[in-house]
Amino acid sequence: MTRSLRKALLLWLLLPASLVLLTFLPLAYHLVHQPAMEALDQALADASLALVPHLEVIDGEPRFVFPAAAEQVLRTDRVDDIYFLVLGPNGRFVAGDMGLPHDPPDGEEAHSDRVSFNSHFRGHRIRVSAIHRTISGAPFIFITAETTRKRDQLRVDLAVALALPLLFFAGSTGLTIWFGIRHALLPVEDIRRALHGMQHQALTPLDSGSAPGEIRPLVSEFNQLLERLEQAANAQQRFVANAAHQLRTPLAGIRTQLELIQRDPDPDQRSARAAQCIGAIERLGHLINQMLVLLSAEPGGRQADLAEHIDLPELVRDRSPEWIRLAENQGLDLGFELEDCHVTGDRLLLGEMISNLVSNALIYTPPPGEVTLRCRAAGERVIIEVEDTGPGIPPEFRERVFERFFRLPTARSPGGGLGLPIVREIARGFGGQVVILTPPDGRGTLLQVSLPRHTPAA
Repeated sequence: MTRSLRKALLLWLLLPASLVLLTFLPLAYHLVHQPAMEALDQALADASLALVPHLEVIDGEPRFVFPAAAEQVLRTDRVDDIYFLVLGPNGRFVAGDMGLPHDPPDGEEAHSDRVSFNSHFRGHRIRVSAIHRTISGAPFIFITAETTRKRDQLRVDLAVALALPLLFFAGSTGLTIWFGIRHALLPVEDIRRALHGMQHQALTPLDSGSAPGEIRPLVSEFNQLLERLEQAANAQQRFVANAAHQLRTPLAGIRTQLELIQRDPDPDQRSARAAQCIGAIERLGHLINQMLVLLSAEPGGRQADLAEHIDLPELVRDRSPEWIRLAENQGLDLGFELEDCHVTGDRLLLGEMISNLVSNALIYTPPPGEVTLRCRAAGERVIIEVEDTGPGIPPEFRERVFERFFRLPTARSPGGGLGLPIVREIARGFGGQVVILTPPDGRGTLLQVSLPRHTPAA
């Protein structure tokens, strides 16, 4: 399911705003409508109170004296019809509009001296206000009522007066949020266009200075990724060029020797040249094998599920016969100092890493010399060391020897310059590192590899 940042922002901004408006509208209507209705009820109650002074009880008989001018003033209203009624004891009619409701419907209080309620009279909805008074010891009810046209119109006017500004505010807010989000996301669109127009031959970094603060770290990380990709591409190009050169040289030599063999009538010379061809092919095979190992050691070169628990001394013992034969051929003393330690990783690559360390030391150490392979656990790390009594590596070259196809200017032994780059690449794949040190006696070279220690599962 495709996620849209614009839709998510609109949802999170418009939904709360809509809920606020939907909640505020009825609340505002109630806060304005209720006082207005109470004011109208109070005016109606005041009209009922105005009837009280016009009632007299003479000789036990109620007498309601209400001048025509006063009645005209009471009934005058531009919108509603006004009615009144005066009732004596036991609901006896005294004056006014006979039949006007005076009892509130069920559920409303009737025992109070003042009550307001809705009812119907002469086919119209009315609002009634009834006042209870005791005059000369007798109970009387003074009732005024009016139709609800004014109240209904007030409800409509209030709803329109509240809804129109709120609808305008909601629409303007929605448009503001829409255009605001669209404007805020323009830098993202600019980045998309920049990436769309970028060619793989020229990876141009994005302009992080013009990016908003929220996505500036993302742009910076992307630029760093581009820089790493460019470095990797340059390294790959250099590797291909160097590999082509390294392969072309022995192939050209083998071809020359084979051509000479064809033309040389001397059997001894032909045998010597054939031996040279065999040696060149062996060196070429070794170089190709190293290049394949280096390719496997790079990220993504081998599958991650090949990792396993490795007993390091056992691995060394399995690979040691080939090193012992090489040491005997070179006239060197090869020693082992192995302590119990374990790592997790690719068994083949770890064996190639140790083999490159030992083989390099055996090749570059002149006889009679010593090469010692050690492994031990140190806290959460495993240390692998190869120490030799050879000529050593000058400090100024200790970083460059890890470059592919780089060889020391003083190197006399044959090699392709891939041994130590393979060691560093494999060590990095294991989450470790490799450093070149000077042995305690100050003679030779000490290569030290630090790898994470294997932690048994709980």
